[in-house]
Amino acid sequence: MRKAGIAALLMACCLLADAEQMDVATGIQLAQIDFDSYHAALLERCRTLAPDSAGALAASMAQWKAKNADALAILRQLYKAQLERNIRISRPRLSDAEAEAQVGAVLELFASGLKEKVSQVPDDETRSSCDGGYAEQTLARPDMDFNALLMRMTFGR
Repeated sequence: MRKAGIAALLMACCLLADAEQMDVATGIQLAQIDFDSYHAALLERCRTLAPDSAGALAASMAQWKAKNADALAILRQLYKAQLERNIRISRPRLSDAEAEAQVGAVLELFASGLKEKVSQVPDDETRSSCDGGYAEQTLARPDMDFNALLMRMTFGR
């Protein structure tokens, strides 16, 4: 996945019609995003652009994290294990260090550049996110419930 794809993936989650359910593969990719970094960058901008809203947004983010942290950790471990297997199958002659470096490079794509991407969002859109838009329209979406995704993967529900 390219660096530009991270923001697009997060945006795609928000743009899906309510009637649609995100497919498991997309959900697993979304789970790889470093939400701690993304949330820190968004909060930093909110403290400047909409300081009165930053506290409520931080509380919403903390609540979302508490609900999703365990499922995100499991989904990330599963993705990493699958990625390692795929690299080993496609390039069996790689040393352990080379394979680990390739896995690390792929995983870094989900974390790199988030602060820069958040800083490039126009101020009016960021203010809207700060003033409840992100908490109400993104974090509250069923597609951002990684426990539900894990249950779908595990039990097919």
